[in-house]
Amino acid sequence: MSGDASSAVQVVVRLRPMSEKELKDKTLPVVSAFTEQKEVLVIKGAGNRQIKTRYNFDDVFGSQSTQAEVFDRTIAPCVADVLKGFECSVFAYGQTGTGKTHTMEGDITSEDNMGVIPRATAAIFAALSSDEYTESNIQASYLEIYNEELADLLTEAGSATTGHEAKLQVVEDRVPKGKGVYVQNLSERRVNSTEEVVRLMQHATERRRVAETKMNKVSSRSHCIFTLTVHSTRIIDETGATLSNVGKLHLVDLAGSECAKTAGNETQVKERERRNINQSLLTLGRVISALRDAHITPGSNMRIPYRDSKLTRLLQESLGGKCKTIIIATLSPSILAVEETMSTLSYAQQANGIQNKPSATSFLKLGDGGSRPTTAASGAASGSNIQDWNEMECRLQYTMGELQEAQAALSRNHEKQQVVVDRAVAAETLADSLGADLEVSQDAEVALEAANASLAAHLRASQRKVAETQHLLAARAATETALTAQAKAALASLEASAADGDALHAVICAKEVEENQTRAAARAF
Repeated sequence: MSGDASSAVQVVVRLRPMSEKELKDKTLPVVSAFTEQKEVLVIKGAGNRQIKTRYNFDDVFGSQSTQAEVFDRTIAPCVADVLKGFECSVFAYGQTGTGKTHTMEGDITSEDNMGVIPRATAAIFAALSSDEYTESNIQASYLEIYNEELADLLTEAGSATTGHEAKLQVVEDRVPKGKGVYVQNLSERRVNSTEEVVRLMQHATERRRVAETKMNKVSSRSHCIFTLTVHSTRIIDETGATLSNVGKLHLVDLAGSECAKTAGNETQVKERERRNINQSLLTLGRVISALRDAHITPGSNMRIPYRDSKLTRLLQESLGGKCKTIIIATLSPSILAVEETMSTLSYAQQANGIQNKPSATSFLKLGDGGSRPTTAASGAASGSNIQDWNEMECRLQYTMGELQEAQAALSRNHEKQQVVVDRAVAAETLADSLGADLEVSQDAEVALEAANASLAAHLRASQRKVAETQHLLAARAATETALTAQAKAALASLEASAADGDALHAVICAKEVEENQTRAAARAF
């Protein structure tokens, strides 16, 4: 759906499995889903006439489908659209007890069984955690439409009756690029994580109106619209330029259409609820039909009955407006609900204009030459045989569909298992490689330890030699110092002796002069 200038309503179908009660009562399954062909087969009729009708849709999910598969193939593309600033809507439509709330909300405490609402929230938060987004702000609202009355499921219970909550009403902002049709005074809560959204949903679930019917122990008695408004700013080029978007994701859980006989509405309250539910869904169907007729005959100025119910008025943008819309039609395989199933499929086809394949009509003839039985007894037996054969064929078709779905699921699981096995083999190969590298590293470590020990021994020997050399140098220095002192003393003594010799030599010389004078005087005398 991303990036289209115009986007048709996408319609997918999900078939729930047979319930324990239906299996126990041996209820005949007459609806089969074929995921690979994106086809739904409905077998209708009794006696010797049996009509097989095939429907094709954008996608089909069988009873073996998981919550994750439904989200990945339908809602996940909407997350990118919402982050680009688009407004997207997702509807769950079908008879009561066919799994609408399970598909939309599921078990919010279970990672495997949680529905598309918590999964979409988690996907949005995961996308916004990317570095390309510089700012983000997510607001959540939860609206309930019960008997054409509006209720805010995120406020405290009883606040509306005590006067602390302003009355909710549908208003229209006609200003260009304004809000359009919206609910005045509907609260919005800022959410910062998937866990906060789960807590809000738990709070809302406690307030939502449900009741037990013959078709469902916990049947939703109201329509609910969960809306996420996503404000985001992201970097769009290397210059640091940013783009701010405001996208909305509407997740709509419609109350199931009901037949008074099958649903078992006995009280006046339940009867009123049933009529209001069916009336709003009938109006929704008329809107879809009018939009489809307007598309077929453009320029006809056909009136679209948006204002005939609050549900269709609030969903005006989702139906023929600026929204990108997905409808998830939920079905029951039981023969007891075949009329409601056909109605749901017809509504779903009108939503996107998909045409049926030609209906296949089968006639069964028993006996030789196809002659009619001549007695009442034989006729009764023949009718009984035909009925048994028809039931057998219905069960066979359902079983074949279940088998195909099981094979497809097994194939998907095999592919997933093969991926896990490949990863395990790669991990074992890597482990073996790392083990070999570890052994080489350990051998190198042993060699390094030996070399280290040798170097340590050599270092110790060198340190001893250095210590000995330092000791010898110190002794030599001390000896040299002592010898120098002795030499200096000897030199001083020598200098003193030289001085004494010079003085004695002077005396001798004086004596010699005196003696020479004496001799000279003597000779002269």
